[in-house]
Amino acid sequence: FTGGDQGRITAALRHADGGNSAVLDALWDLYRRGGVIAGTSAGAAIMSKTMFYEGRAPLPTLRDGITDGRDIAPGLGFIGDEVFVDQHLLIRGRFARMLPAMLAKHYKLGLGIDENTAAVVAPDRSIAVIGYKGALLLDLGQASVDAARTGFNVTGARISYLDSGDRYDPASGRFTPGPDKERVDPADPSYRGPLFAADILGNTAVADLLMKLCDSDQARATGIAFGDPAGAAADRGFEFTFTRTPESEGWTSNRADTYSVYRVRMDVRPVKLALPLYRAE
Repeated sequence: FTGGDQGRITAALRHADGGNSAVLDALWDLYRRGGVIAGTSAGAAIMSKTMFYEGRAPLPTLRDGITDGRDIAPGLGFIGDEVFVDQHLLIRGRFARMLPAMLAKHYKLGLGIDENTAAVVAPDRSIAVIGYKGALLLDLGQASVDAARTGFNVTGARISYLDSGDRYDPASGRFTPGPDKERVDPADPSYRGPLFAADILGNTAVADLLMKLCDSDQARATGIAFGDPAGAAADRGFEFTFTRTPESEGWTSNRADTYSVYRVRMDVRPVKLALPLYRAE
């Protein structure tokens, strides 16, 4: 399935009453017999049971929440009922918009694929990452939300970055790094001092910060997200806190500029920014 508009793909393959077309039934038959179903961009979004439909940018999605039938709609579900899929993840900071969608539809696992990258799902549901960059895995199995707090928030989520060659088994929760990777030694860190990202939704910002955290003398890193200082709701932003725990791991390759980070805790809370953010000197 090619890119474009995922709503057009699902509309072409499902009847107005939600039933399958003959073509979709034939695709499912092929898939169940061991055939490969693949998609890029919009074609990747349709792989989960729920997909972004008229998906907005991450920050407005965090601020305004998810509306069923507008932001999200039924996908085709080839990846199964337990995993939520999104695409263009690192280059567009879309990991943040996955969080409210996953919470709204009670997903525990979210798989976000970057550009020029593929997540290959085997018959046993294990996931292998191949390609130029990697994928983010969000785990909300231990996460909670403070309903008394105004604005989107989540505590105790886990975030992992899988690079090319890495594997993940959802059944066991086991990560297997690529064969060329070695575990980062936290006793000999490459980065020292506070870790902070001024735009955590920027291109590869979250993966870069996670990598530094797992090779750092710091146990915690922080990133913030905010919009145009002259735009609507300019004072409403979000703070992302990433914390190493005993289960966190970092892996790196000596043969290529690749790395992997597993099971870092992530907490998100709304923050109010003091305006103006800056003044000319």
